[in-house]
Amino acid sequence: MIYYIDTSEIFFDDCSAYFINSKNDEFITCGKITTPIVDEDDSNFINTTKEKYGINFFLDEQDCSTEIYAVPYINIFASDKNGIYAVINDFPDIESKKSICYIDKHALKAYNLKYTLSNFITAISNGTFKKQLYTPLTDEHITVFQNKLEAKKHIKISKIKDLENL
Repeated sequence: MIYYIDTSEIFFDDCSAYFINSKNDEFITCGKITTPIVDEDDSNFINTTKEKYGINFFLDEQDCSTEIYAVPYINIFASDKNGIYAVINDFPDIESKKSICYIDKHALKAYNLKYTLSNFITAISNGTFKKQLYTPLTDEHITVFQNKLEAKKHIKISKIKDLENL
């Protein structure tokens, strides 16, 4: 059976979670979280990025106003007027070789930007960043919903306490 677990239960609620591996069960984290990759001390970089590219970096969880909900979960670190920049099913890591994605918040489509986080920051810093939306990611990689309520129409989100008796 597939169990969808909201990231807020795993990363933010006052509960501890443990999972028992089972050949028949699959646990998929879903939702969104926000992780800052820059801080207020990087104000020159933040201002340049906003003025030149229209990209706003989130400095904390409250900065992220999007209701987008995804399966598997996304970790959002920035946005522009049409969408958000995120890492799928992972934390943004400057040393990761994993590509970041761009999610169009109007079309609810995710695209591979073909930038690692390190390449993304370097391209912005040296003025060569180009937001090229390559081949859209498929539902096999990520499914994007307008919000959590819409996601619940398509998947059953389990509470960790519901899994205690598995």
